[in-house]
Amino acid sequence: MNKDSNDYTIPMDRFNNTIYLLSRVAEADLPAVGSMKSTLSFLYLHEGPVNLPRERLKASEPFLEPRELVIVRWLQTRTNGNLRSKYGAKALLAARNANYRCVTCGFSDVRALHLDHIDGHTIDTDFACLCANCHNIKSRKMDWSGDKKY
Repeated sequence: MNKDSNDYTIPMDRFNNTIYLLSRVAEADLPAVGSMKSTLSFLYLHEGPVNLPRERLKASEPFLEPRELVIVRWLQTRTNGNLRSKYGAKALLAARNANYRCVTCGFSDVRALHLDHIDGHTIDTDFACLCANCHNIKSRKMDWSGDKKY
């Protein structure tokens, strides 16, 4: 498989497309069908589940594309894993609603996406899905206390 950046962009026609999801689920081995449905719903349905149990992720991994593995592992640690208290469902929804693209410039390679705490690391923060470049530019405009730096 060619590893160019197009292999790590999630096609737009997958979002909220239940026909696509069901066709992918049908390709999985019978024991993994439920896990695949959960995982693909977690990834692609804007009103889908906001957490993904680790055992469902593990069962679906053999049937996921490399770009899907990157994004699902990234998001799963933020919704179920050790980063849940800092991110949670709001972060997942920000990434999912941005269709895994930078909301500033539209960059779509999932390997370079970040979840930005818009107003810093506060308890009730909102998130934005940004590419690494836009995230760094935005972060350098503010110091860590939230005061303008430049």
